[in-house]
Parts: sequence; structure tokens; C-alpha cells
Amino acid sequence: MFEDVTKSTALTDASERALTPKQQMFIREYLIDLNATQAAIRAGYSAKTANEQASRLLANVNIKAHVQAAMDKRSQETGIDAKYVLQGIVKLIDRCEQAVPVLDNEGSPTGEFRFEGNTAMRGYELLGKHLKLFTDKVEIDVGETLAEKIKAARERTIEG
Repeated sequence: MFEDVTKSTALTDASERALTPKQQMFIREYLIDLNATQAAIRAGYSAKTANEQASRLLANVNIKAHVQAAMDKRSQETGIDAKYVLQGIVKLIDRCEQAVPVLDNEGSPTGEFRFEGNTAMRGYELLGKHLKLFTDKVEIDVGETLAEKIKAARERTIEG
């Protein structure tokens, strides 16, 4: 799969050559389960430093581009995208919210109904997270001196 994806990406030959065989193996392994630490270990990086190596590898622009291209291709091939996932969550919520009659051993209704509130709530939670309804807002007070330094640095880069 990795080879097919690299051929279909818009990356330059130089960026493709920049990947070492070990980095290519990391990408293939990462795409299996999206566990970067385990992918680094399976790709041959030291288990002792795998977490740090995985973080470094995922920060690499070329690796990031290859991973994204592979994930985009997989999403396109399977038809699984954000819309599909959200529709599935909504369908499950609707089903969980239906009051289902409880049947006895003979299959006759007992007069009681079953409602899967916990499952419906989990679906709502996932939808809320997607819509960023539950994000914590953190206010950071940046001192004037830091803000001034950032402004000055930006002005220098624009001038230079």
C-alpha cells in the first residue's frame, strides 16, 4: 500500500528520496494501527526511545505528507469519511433512543420497555466533541513584553 500511495502523491522526487527505508517502514507500520510508538518499534527503532522517535517522525514534513496521502487514499477507497461516521453515530443514537419492548421466554411483551440511554449518551458525546461543544477554554495572559517581542519578530521577518 505504501508504494502505491507514494506514486499517487503530489510530492516531489526529492522529498520521496529524502525518506530512508526505516522511515518508509515506519509509515507502513503506522498505517496499520495508528500507534506511532509501536510502529517505530516494528520499523526497527529502539524500544527504549520509540516514543521520542515516533514523535520526531510524525513531526517530519515528508513523513506527515506521506501518511496523510495514504490516509486520504484509504478514505477515498473505502468511502469512510467524516460524513459517513457522523451519519452512523446519528443512526445508532436514533436506534438506542427507541423504547424496545421487553419480551418474555415465549416472545410475548411483558409491558416493560428497554432504553439504551448510556449508549445514546455516548453517541451524543461523540457528536458534541465533533462540534467542539465541550472544549475547555483556556485563557492565557501573555505579558506585554512577550507580545511586543512576537510583534517585533514578525515585523523583522516581513522586512527581511
